[in-house]
Amino acid sequence: MTQAPSKQLSAAMKVAEGLIRFERLIDQVVSAGADLTAALPRARADANFPAVVGQHALDSMGEAMSAAIAARRHAVAAHRHLEKVQETTGLPIISWGDETPKPPRP
Repeated sequence: MTQAPSKQLSAAMKVAEGLIRFERLIDQVVSAGADLTAALPRARADANFPAVVGQHALDSMGEAMSAAIAARRHAVAAHRHLEKVQETTGLPIISWGDETPKPPRP
């Protein structure tokens, strides 16, 4: 395999860093949304309100969670597409996951 020119490698590293940052932020959104969604029925019960109170908010959070999970799915798909770009352009494998170096290609 030939070594990628420094401009290509630099551009690829910027994309990789942005992708990792984006994936982490989406995970934070999913986690925060899950926490809030779980808190809604608990708060209603703790306040001794009838079940109808807060239902619209719970429905909206369910939709927001579906959208956040879909965003995560699309980010993962983009990651896979970028791996294909990396393979077809001959850019080196940099990492596997967040910290572990990827093993060499067979």
